Amino acid sequence: MMTRNRLRRLMNKKPIQEDDLISELPDPIIQHIMSSLPYKDAARMSILSKRFASAWTSFPVIFFDETLNMGSCLELTGKQRLNSFLSYVGEFLSRRRLDVSLEKFRFCFCLNNSSDQQPNCGIENAISYAIENNVKELELDVVGKRCKFMAHYRLPMKVFSAHSIIVLSLKGFVLEPPQNLALDFPSIKELRLEKCKGMQKLSVSSESLKIVVLEFCQGLEKVGIDASNLESFSFGGGVNSSCSVDITACLSLEYLSLKNAEITDEWIKREIPKFIQLEVFKVGRCRLLKNFHVSNANLKTLELSDCSNLQKIEIYSRSLNKFVYGGQIMPSRVFIYSPSFHAKVSLSVDHPLPHDWFSSLRDFLSCFDHCKELELACSIEMALIFPVDYRDNLLPPLYDLKYLKVVAKFPTKPEDLVDLLDGLLWFSPRLTVLSFVSGNKEKSLKFENDIAVAIDEDLQCCYSMPIKCWRHSLKKVTVENFEDRENTILQRFFSQKAIRLEATSREDNGSADALAKEGVSQDSGSVITGNIDDLGAAIMASFLDVSEIY
Repeated sequence: MMTRNRLRRLMNKKPIQEDDLISELPDPIIQHIMSSLPYKDAARMSILSKRFASAWTSFPVIFFDETLNMGSCLELTGKQRLNSFLSYVGEFLSRRRLDVSLEKFRFCFCLNNSSDQQPNCGIENAISYAIENNVKELELDVVGKRCKFMAHYRLPMKVFSAHSIIVLSLKGFVLEPPQNLALDFPSIKELRLEKCKGMQKLSVSSESLKIVVLEFCQGLEKVGIDASNLESFSFGGGVNSSCSVDITACLSLEYLSLKNAEITDEWIKREIPKFIQLEVFKVGRCRLLKNFHVSNANLKTLELSDCSNLQKIEIYSRSLNKFVYGGQIMPSRVFIYSPSFHAKVSLSVDHPLPHDWFSSLRDFLSCFDHCKELELACSIEMALIFPVDYRDNLLPPLYDLKYLKVVAKFPTKPEDLVDLLDGLLWFSPRLTVLSFVSGNKEKSLKFENDIAVAIDEDLQCCYSMPIKCWRHSLKKVTVENFEDRENTILQRFFSQKAIRLEATSREDNGSADALAKEGVSQDSGSVITGNIDDLGAAIMASFLDVSEIY
C-alpha cells in the first residue's frame, strides 16, 4: 500500500508544464501552415492564440467575398448588405500590418441597382490597398456567384498601372467612356477579363504573358495579342459578337479556344499550321466557317461545336488522339487523316425526325469507321435505331469499329432495349465493347467474335449483302452492370439471334466497391504529420468546434 507521506508528496508535486511548440515557430512557418488550409480554416486558426493572430495580420493572402456572408450581412439585402460588407472590409484592412506585400487579393461583391455602380469609397479603398501593397494576384469580381442582377462597376484605371501584378482577373467592370485599351504589364503572366464592357479595341503586349482569357466582353470589336511566349488563349464572344482576333504573333500557343469569333476558313487554313506547338484547338459557334481545313502535325485534340454553316471538315494531324463534334448532322464530308484517334460525337436531334434522318446519319457515321473508339451522344435514343427496311438496303457504316459508347436515355421498356441493341449491332457488327451511359451509370457488353465461322446455310438473313451481320460470328457475350430484369432480356435476345453463341456471362462491380469501402474504413482515424502541410491539417482537426469568424 502507498504510504501517507508518499501520497502527500505526489499530491503536492507541480504538474509538468507543456510547451506550446507551435506558437514558437516563426511567422513564415505559421503562415505556410495557414496557406495549406482552406481560407476559412486559416481564418479560424487565427483566433486560437495571440501568436496566430499576429501571423494572420501579415498573412499575404486576402479573400473578401460578399456571397459568403462576410461582415454579418446574412440577414441584410440591397444597399444595407453592401455597406455592411464594405464596413467589415475596411475594419479588417485597418488592423493589418502596412509593410507586407500581398501574394493574392480576391474581392467579390454584388451590385443590386444602377446607383450602386457609381464610385464607392469602400470599394476604391480596398482596391487601392491591394495595389499599394504590391499585390501579385489581383481578382476583382463584381458579378458574384449568387447575383441575378447583371451590373457593372466603373473600373479605377490605376489597376492597369500596377506593375507588380502577375495575375489579373476582372469580372463585371466597365470603362467609361468606352475606349481603346492598350495594356503593357512588364511581369504579367495571366490575364482574365469576363463580362466587362467599355472596351472597343483591346491590345496586349507582354513577353511574360502565358495565359489570356476573354469571355463575354460586350462591345469588343477587335483583339490583338502580341506575346511571343503566350501558351493559352481563350476567346468567347456574345451571340451577336463580330469581334476579330489577331494572335498571329503568339507562335508558342499550346491551347487555343475560339467561340463566337469572326474567323474564316482562310484564316484557319493559313494561321493554324504556324502554331507548331499547338496541342488543343477548340472552335464553337463560329458562323463564318464552311470548309474547315486544319493541318498541324502536333495537334492532339480538336473540338468543333455548333458551327451552323459548316459543310466540310478536313483534319491532317498524325498526333491527333481526340476529335469532338457537337451539333447537327452535316453532309458526310468529314475527312480525318490520323492513324489512331478517339471520336466523341454529340448530335442535336429535331422532333419529329426529318424524313432523311437515317440515311444522313448513316453517311455521317461512316466517316468515323476508322477511329479507335467512338462515343455517340444523342438526346433521343430512338433516333439511333435504324428501321429494318433501311438495313436491307444499306451497308453498316461502322463495320471496322471495335469500341462504341452510347450516351443517351436508357430504354425502360424491354422491346425498346432489344430494338436499340439490335440497331447498334447492325451499324457496328464487329464490336469488342458496347457501353451505355445514362446519368452516372455505365453498363457494358463485351463480345468475342470469330468471323471465319459463317457458312452458307447461316446466311439467309444477309445472303445478298457483301458484309455479313453480327449474328454469324458472335461466340461469347459478357454482361456488366445490368439489372436482373435487363440481364434476362439480353440473354434471351442473344440466345435467339446469335446463331453460333457459345456462352454468356455476367460481371458486376459490387465486389470492387465493397473492397474499396473496406480499405477506407481500415485507414480511417489515422493522422499523419510528416510535413508542414499535414501539420496544419492536424492542428485544425483539434479545433473543429471553433466557430466561424465573419
